[in-house]
Amino acid sequence: MHVPNGEPESTVTVLLTGADSQLSKALLRVLAKAANRFDGRVFRVDALSHAQLDICDKQSVEAAFAHFNPEWVINCAAYNAVDRAETAAVEAYRVNSLGPELLASECALTGARLVHISSDYVFSGEQAEVASQALNQCGITRSGLIESGLIESGLTEGGLTENAMPAPLSVYGQSKLAGEQAVLRILAERAVVIRTAWLYGVDGHNFVKTMLRLMAAAPDAQPLTVINDQIGSPTWADALAHLIWQLIASPLNVGCGTGLFHYAGQGQCSWYEFALEIQRQALALKLLDKTVPISAIDSLSYAAKALEKGNKLASRPSYSALNSDRVRQCLTGQNSTSTHSSELWRDWRSQLKAMLEDYAAQVY
Repeated sequence: MHVPNGEPESTVTVLLTGADSQLSKALLRVLAKAANRFDGRVFRVDALSHAQLDICDKQSVEAAFAHFNPEWVINCAAYNAVDRAETAAVEAYRVNSLGPELLASECALTGARLVHISSDYVFSGEQAEVASQALNQCGITRSGLIESGLIESGLTEGGLTENAMPAPLSVYGQSKLAGEQAVLRILAERAVVIRTAWLYGVDGHNFVKTMLRLMAAAPDAQPLTVINDQIGSPTWADALAHLIWQLIASPLNVGCGTGLFHYAGQGQCSWYEFALEIQRQALALKLLDKTVPISAIDSLSYAAKALEKGNKLASRPSYSALNSDRVRQCLTGQNSTSTHSSELWRDWRSQLKAMLEDYAAQVY
């Protein structure tokens, strides 16, 4: 897919991989709404699906770079089947680690810059569990925990920072960590690696759309069961798309460099709380015509029920809320002319409202 532009002489050429993903579609939609301009820069995007570009094939990658000659590459290609990855580790590592490594290597040869998307699943949540127990039972302050070395300094009230120690629990998380490490090792400051969390949007398969479908189909008085002991930061794909275009269009503040960033919707919640909010807002927008009971369940019990049905679930982090302060500090204060900045720093409930309004407009 090619997105046209009106000023070839000032065009930024972008190669977008994984064109069928929900984030790729959000990137193209957001850019089209902005008339292909962000912060005074015009973008030409060549978006390639897996059939058009296999990022795990060196010759395919070389051919794409030679043909499109991109200044920037945005890698949205990924193996995202978290549970399936447990029995398909080779394929997960191939797509999530080898593919990004090949893209980074070609960027190093051609001088292109790379935006690579990673995941909150590189964390385990154990830091937060230690902190929660100490705060609740012993009255120890968070700063005291950090000074004592009981938890890493990467855990803050606003979530995990880029300094938090990764400790992935699943094959998926391990493969994503390997991918981001390869990109940063090869490209260093020419890479922008963005960890995000609980991504959803109007396209693709995601938690919000799954909940809407299950709520609409649920028999009367039949409750939905949703996990209540995994905490994270729901993130609207369109907001992440805004961030990516702004990062490419706007030089970061002096001293920020590039490298690793966290970005997610502001605030944090459990999947259970997320489901309750989805239902509340969907009812208000008349996307649902009835209230469905939603019951909470802990992760171990949920996994046991799944196993009874023959489905083995991958382990997931108990806490993976992300702190976006670093990227916010790097982007703000630039006197940016972007009209999209307000999209970036909404809390997760406001982001959800914007997404559901877009979804309702499509449905109606």
